[in-house]
Amino acid sequence: MMTGFIRRSEWRARSLAATLTSGMVLGAFSMPALPHGPLFSPAPETLWKGGTEITLGGHFQRASGAGETEEERQAVVEIEYGLTADWQIGAEFLYAYREQNGLEADGLGDLTLGTKYQFYRRDLRGAQYKAAAFVNLKLPTGDEDATPRLGSGSTDAVGGLAWGYEGRRWYAFASGIYRLNTEGSGKLEKGDRQSLNLVGGVRPRLSGYYDPDTVLMLELNWERTDRDELNGVKLDDTGGWELFASPVLWWTHRQFAFRGGLQIPIAEDLNGRQPSSDYRVTMEFVYHY
Repeated sequence: MMTGFIRRSEWRARSLAATLTSGMVLGAFSMPALPHGPLFSPAPETLWKGGTEITLGGHFQRASGAGETEEERQAVVEIEYGLTADWQIGAEFLYAYREQNGLEADGLGDLTLGTKYQFYRRDLRGAQYKAAAFVNLKLPTGDEDATPRLGSGSTDAVGGLAWGYEGRRWYAFASGIYRLNTEGSGKLEKGDRQSLNLVGGVRPRLSGYYDPDTVLMLELNWERTDRDELNGVKLDDTGGWELFASPVLWWTHRQFAFRGGLQIPIAEDLNGRQPSSDYRVTMEFVYHY
């Protein structure tokens, strides 16, 4: 009789252990994986309800020409939160350093608040189609009196649409953006900006959930800017368009990711005499929970 009691106790203990182990494994696999998307253009993905994503990034860019040199470095903190599975909000804080023709300034830059709503999603076996609309609002929190300026002194709005396909092996994205700038300090109104982006990506090696994962992407980013206005008069040496080829690397391990990329100008048509882009570099560390 004692032997039967021991056997029943062992069976219950083993069943409990198996249940706990299964729960832990299923819980790990049910935790949403970190989605992949473009680096220099918007993605259609949104966080799950109650999800939080924190991004720590560094952005570097240089422009030269027409006797001028401009360099900018930014340290960025971005926080995003999922209100629902299809709707998220976020805020971006940055600290900027700018150098222009030997003059230097550093300090807090403009604050950006944003929201994104995913209005379309189609799930296939091992793949997804998604589409989203987004709106960002840039607030004049940076120092517009610094030389060079760290903030525009204007409240600007950015809106657009993003579409994407994400499969086990292949990725594709497209987006269109319009930035509406308003008059800032010194009666200067920066020109509105339009952007179009096409992105392709590949996962060279299919990996398991627990394995580190690498995805390579190539973006084509076209940017057109209207002429700036000063006291209502358009400035000749401003505005035009640039086209960038932008290789991007994603390295992901479960809820953590590193992504980095380089924007290389391959074509341009700028108005008058003004510096053109030499390069832009972005590196970001991402964590979500």
